Amino acid sequence: MSLFNQFYRFNNYVVGSYKSILHGRSNWLQQQVCSYTKKSAEDRLGIEKPKRPLTPFFKFMTQMRPALLAKNPGITSKEAIVWSSKHWQQLDAETKTQMTKEYEKDLEDYRKIKELYEKSLTDQQKADIQRVKEELAEAREKRKLKAEYKEMGRPKKPMSSYFLFSQTKKESFQSKNLKEFQENVKSEWVKLPESERIKYEKQAQNLMDKYKKDLEAWELKMINIGRTDLVRVKPSREKKPKTAKTNQ
Repeated sequence: MSLFNQFYRFNNYVVGSYKSILHGRSNWLQQQVCSYTKKSAEDRLGIEKPKRPLTPFFKFMTQMRPALLAKNPGITSKEAIVWSSKHWQQLDAETKTQMTKEYEKDLEDYRKIKELYEKSLTDQQKADIQRVKEELAEAREKRKLKAEYKEMGRPKKPMSSYFLFSQTKKESFQSKNLKEFQENVKSEWVKLPESERIKYEKQAQNLMDKYKKDLEAWELKMINIGRTDLVRVKPSREKKPKTAKTNQ
């Protein structure tokens, strides 16, 4: 047995069993590799859902955490995956086979627990979970669309007259906190003479007119390159039925 495999088995013993890692609140996979993962619908509703067991490779990553962090305290998630992949390839077949058997057993236990969990849910909980899942899916689509807009250079909607005014006050209230700054700006905006307010409204209108033209040009470009999915859906006007002319 190689020195690395001996070290791995010793580290596995020190860290503890897989089940203790699985049920731990601060496992490395969640903190280092999947820190970007958002809460599930059940998590948001405070419902404790059984966790699917980690595959042998991700279990290996979790168990090797102490050694990896001790050697590389500032390691990134990407570097951790590369490091783990390299050493996973060096692991002996006997250890991998044992880990696979443990995973299959954990998976079998998980399926039984999950079945009991699903039966324990009330109709209201099921409805709430479905609702939150739909909300999360909608939020993901919005984030995806926003990212695509940015990537494809979609024009940004300009600021309103009020926000244009607030931009001129940043230096004046630089030392104040955000809430105090907002309150001061609001107070000054209310007291602003009509002649001054019209200037900001005209500026905002000019920016909006330019934005609309730029947006139409951008949408035409998207249509030409086949990205009609990024173009706004304009409601079609229903044609009024023609009335038959009667001869008088």
